Amino acid sequence: MTTTPSQPSPTPWAAIGPAAWPDAPAELTFSTLKEIEACPRRWALSTANYPSLWDGRGYPQRLQLGALAGTVVHAVLETITRELVSAGCPSVQDASAVAVLQRLGGLSQLVRRATDELLMRAKENPRAAKLMDYFTRTLRAQAPELRGRVQTTLARRVFPTKSPTGSGSTGRRGRGPLTAGVYCELDLRVPHLGWRGRADLLSLTPDACEITDFKTGDPSDDHALQLRIYALLWSRDGILNPSGCLATRLVLAYPQADVTVVAPAGAELAELETQLTSRGATARTAIAGHPPEARPSAEHCRYCGVRQLCETYWNAAVQERIRSEAQSEDQERSFVDIELTIERRHGPKSWDAAIHTGVHLVRGLLRTNGEIEFAPGQKLRVLDAAEAAADAESTGVRCLTLGTLSEVFVLSSSSA
Repeated sequence: MTTTPSQPSPTPWAAIGPAAWPDAPAELTFSTLKEIEACPRRWALSTANYPSLWDGRGYPQRLQLGALAGTVVHAVLETITRELVSAGCPSVQDASAVAVLQRLGGLSQLVRRATDELLMRAKENPRAAKLMDYFTRTLRAQAPELRGRVQTTLARRVFPTKSPTGSGSTGRRGRGPLTAGVYCELDLRVPHLGWRGRADLLSLTPDACEITDFKTGDPSDDHALQLRIYALLWSRDGILNPSGCLATRLVLAYPQADVTVVAPAGAELAELETQLTSRGATARTAIAGHPPEARPSAEHCRYCGVRQLCETYWNAAVQERIRSEAQSEDQERSFVDIELTIERRHGPKSWDAAIHTGVHLVRGLLRTNGEIEFAPGQKLRVLDAAEAAADAESTGVRCLTLGTLSEVFVLSSSSA
């Protein structure tokens, strides 16, 4: 008879604020801009240093399976594209591509290797320690699907048959004027704008320039804007592109299909540059405060990895507004975030608690799935707890259960 092992319970962390608030980045990227515009506080809390927690940069990230899977797909796409370009293969359908894939160990091996490398990096994240077995099993089970996403994306790629030696990766060459060829993972920088970006693939011929960006998630209007920004950065990068050559074709490469984006030129580029300058200045101003403004909403807070540190998020009125927004958008979560105070042990794996709901305290019962200890009087912030229906043991009490993805944070006087 086999038994199902119990799920790991979360280890409580102290909800401590940053040692110091971060300075504005010297160069903005599109993803950084979007993060700041969504919520300056979230960007600042995520980017600050926490030496009492770990030696890494920023607050330890909360890992998401969807993002991890996308990272694996993107890493494999970059590796295969770089090697095909370096070997002068026009596409994965070409007979010469077989030797390239064999040298790399095959597509399945590439997916396994990218998954293992990602999981190895994740082990350095103390926030992921209790979930490594879960992430490992799930990602490896998804390997056939990830391989399929890579195959369908690569099937549509066609590269020039000739490219200059060493052009396959900017990591193996210095920054300087580019000649005709194909360039992977190309860093575009425009210091006077304070902007930078990385193009997944740039194909340059004497009379054309195509920029391709690999996307592993669902299509978004932001993706087209990001690609147009790359076109602007390419046109203004005086080191790589001193002649000011313009992008003539922009492609968003999704697993299901390619989407062509109209390349900006002339007045459109000038207008885009003005917009970026203005939005960049506004973003830098927004993060100048200590702490910066918080902009809580159901959309912004749902996947926020530092909401346990944000006092604004835990305000009772804000919590009620976020719940109302989620309900109106039919996005009510099946798991809840709760602030509570431990009162006493209820059973071997349960605790009586007082749940904070503004001026009132509500009786609660906190259940765990593993060995985790609390102390009476501890004030906790619990993320993603399952709320169960009342039973005979808990009539009139809110029953909360800590699951695999739940997290517990102990408040301290230094919380943000």
